[in-house]
Amino acid sequence: QEDDFKLHLPLLVTRRKKTPGGSRKQSFDHLEVSFTRSNRGNNLLTIDGKPFTLNRRIKDVCYWECVKLRCKYIKCSARVVTKSNRISALSGLHNHP
Repeated sequence: QEDDFKLHLPLLVTRRKKTPGGSRKQSFDHLEVSFTRSNRGNNLLTIDGKPFTLNRRIKDVCYWECVKLRCKYIKCSARVVTKSNRISALSGLHNHP
């Protein structure tokens, strides 16, 4: 019954659009995205109401992880990569409401 709590990302996230050069690129235009600060002053990225904390920054690439990753019983594996403040990759599923 653990699958009852898994929230699947919309199918549009996993579909890739063809670009004129023949390569494929993900589209994240349908997601509601905002950058905020946590109560402790840390950077937060919120995508469709799910908050992510900044894990690592290398030049203009930021690696984000779900805030529930470090919860003892939840350990959510959802992650996001942004480049120049634009989403470039989204992986994992949220396993919590």
